Amino acid sequence: MKEDKKIAQTENKNVKNSNQTQDKRNSAVRHKYRGAVIGLSIATGVLGLSTIGFGIGYGVSMSQANSYSLQLENIYKKNYYELVDTVNTADMNISKLLASNSEDYQAKMLNDLAQGAKEMQSNIAALPLSSDNIVESVRFINQMSGYTQTLQEKVAKGGELTESDLNTLNEMHESLTEMKKYLNQMSEKMIYGYSILDASNHIDGNYDDFSLDFAQIKSDDTEYPTMIYDGPFSDSVVNQKVKGLTGSEISKDEAYKIVDSYFKNISNLQYQGQTNGKFSTYNYVLLNTDNQKVYVQVTKIGGKILTVSGHVDSDVKNITMQQAEKIALDFAKGNGVENAEIVWSEELDSQAYFNISPKQNGIILYPDLVKVKVDLENGNVIGYDAVSYWINHTSRDISGATVTTEMAKTNIDTSFSIKNERLVLAPLDYNREVLCWEFECERNGSTYYIYINANTNVEENILKVVKTNDGSKLM
Repeated sequence: MKEDKKIAQTENKNVKNSNQTQDKRNSAVRHKYRGAVIGLSIATGVLGLSTIGFGIGYGVSMSQANSYSLQLENIYKKNYYELVDTVNTADMNISKLLASNSEDYQAKMLNDLAQGAKEMQSNIAALPLSSDNIVESVRFINQMSGYTQTLQEKVAKGGELTESDLNTLNEMHESLTEMKKYLNQMSEKMIYGYSILDASNHIDGNYDDFSLDFAQIKSDDTEYPTMIYDGPFSDSVVNQKVKGLTGSEISKDEAYKIVDSYFKNISNLQYQGQTNGKFSTYNYVLLNTDNQKVYVQVTKIGGKILTVSGHVDSDVKNITMQQAEKIALDFAKGNGVENAEIVWSEELDSQAYFNISPKQNGIILYPDLVKVKVDLENGNVIGYDAVSYWINHTSRDISGATVTTEMAKTNIDTSFSIKNERLVLAPLDYNREVLCWEFECERNGSTYYIYINANTNVEENILKVVKTNDGSKLM
């Protein structure tokens, strides 16, 4: 107990020192701001005989002060938003950790949690907080860093997570979930003008408003998801060398004809220059007969449409999802994506989103994923992304699975309900392409995708899907 008390006193002292340091920074900021105003007063006295001189002196000084305040506000918000992202990532990593039976995967998630807690510490230290009310939250984050690091080392040495460890992780999950809701609410306030700098300069009793507002992160308990996600492995680019494009370089005029042939209802098509990077492209902007503006990139090598970017605001739906699927598949096939199927689809407002993956011997090739967006009012393709496809697409020698589905299922906790299973080529860390059994599972109302190596029977990855008003989100 004495040792615990000593640790708590040390933590409180560290927090107090951190807060005192931040107070000095805030004081320096306010002093510098006041200094600009005092300098302004002197300048106006000297220039009292010149109205023009007064105006110039006032404008320059206030401009400098306002510029400095704006820069400081942006720094505070940058650290705040990074804190929000890190808390949400940690919350999701704990969720994935608790769903895993693989010691290697558990060790990876624990390491990520420990690193995330350190990032939280840095973000909080960079905010103008001075309230004793945040001591418990800071202590919790500090303890999370040390605790998860200890568990990671334990698992890495061959140990197992005990029931007590899992109970503590569940409690940690609940605490992070409490933080998430309020952090999100503050983010929304900032969108509508809430200023961290103004709130920190407004003193109410012994504490400033921002510190009092921030202290409430300990009270709320509703989680919110983060990353917009439109399908498993949708943003994976496994190997950075472009493997799919071959042939000679086409001309600008030839690329123009390719765009003109793919889009049948063009009313105006203009060349917009070139891009030279991983992909060298000719760029065009077109206006179609439905008055939609769309940007198109065509690769110089091979003459393939690489990306299409456009958006419409409409509630009208004249095209069904089934019709939109055919439009998406036909567009991809016309652009060289053969033997493919839709592996993920979603309808949002009047737009349909599709992830299309080619297959080899019935195996889904996730590294070669293509995304297509179709306007449901007019049936136009207004979004297309074949970057992953052309980077990764190549002839592969994919050996069959040596692990049966029944063997792979033994890795999945019995609390999961398995809804679907299939063999896929999954892009993983360190530029690996691994043949896996993909299991779509449900537990407690949530959908998970669990990937078991089809040759080693090792759990390679877990993805969790969250449905929101803005689409499906997954981590």
